[in-house]
Order: sequence, then structure tokens, then C-alpha cells
Amino acid sequence: MQISLHKLNQAKAGQLDLRETVTLDALPGEVPGLVRLEPVQVKARVSLLDPHLIEADTEQSTEATFSCSKCLSEFTLPIHVKWKEYFTDEAHRAVETEEQEIHLIDGNVLDLDPMIREAVLLQFPYIPVCREDCKGLCPKCGTNKNVETCNCQIEKIDPRLAALQDWFEDKS
Repeated sequence: MQISLHKLNQAKAGQLDLRETVTLDALPGEVPGLVRLEPVQVKARVSLLDPHLIEADTEQSTEATFSCSKCLSEFTLPIHVKWKEYFTDEAHRAVETEEQEIHLIDGNVLDLDPMIREAVLLQFPYIPVCREDCKGLCPKCGTNKNVETCNCQIEKIDPRLAALQDWFEDKS
């Protein structure tokens, strides 16, 4: 989403209301578990607070399809996020503190694409799981235990005590 500073300066009341669809096609190849990402619907209100300070108040939504890390089923996660950032075209006004960050604009165009991308990325789960109580796959037969049960017997033996398993076997 590119916004011309010239267009913003000429806007009525120094404010632009914009709606745009942004595609982030590269993300499914970069993010583990991400299968598909729908185009991001972005609503932005860009305001000129003073001649060299710009505020971007943005709301965006999309849907991301992930592969569950436990059962490998695909599931869709709706993403809706709001954020506000400040920008300036004067180098001495650009600051980065814990309380506030004012980004420096390079040229006559305000590019919101990096912020849109970051806002979407921050909503992705670290480990995608289809649901909280996902049972995953059977380690023996590969059955999805959320869909059906299997008859596999899985003994959990502490590997440090595995040698004791043979202790009581009949040695005749």
C-alpha cells in the first residue's frame, strides 16, 4: 500500500481514507506450517498531524490456512489486527524509544507494506495446532486420533529405566 505524500498534502483536512487489498504471496513459502494466505483487506486512515508528521491508523483482516503440527490436518485461522504508526520526512524527528517510534520516510511515498506484513506475521501461532485438545497422529500406524481410534499398544518406558524391563524375564 503506497501513499503519495503529495496527494496527502492536497487532501481535504490533511486526511486520506483508503481501502486496498494487499497480497503477501511469498509468506506461505517462508512460514513453517502456513499452507495458504488469503489477500489482506486493509482499511487505513492516513492523517497529516503537522507538515512533517504523519499518522497511519490501520485495520486489516485476512484468513490463513495452516497445517496442524500434531495431526497434519489443515485449519483456517481468521486474522484481524489494528495498528497505528507514525512517520516523518525529517531525519531529526525520526525516533525509536520504548514509548514511541517515528519512522523515517524515504522519498515522496509512504510505503505501508512492511508494516502490513509484520502485523500479519505477528498474529501467526508459533506452533500451529488445529484445536487445543488435538490428539495428533498415532506414532505406530499414523491414524489421526482426532478422527478415529486405533488399537495400537504404545508403552511409555523411560529410556533410563529400559534396561530394568528385562530384569524379571524368565531366563530358563
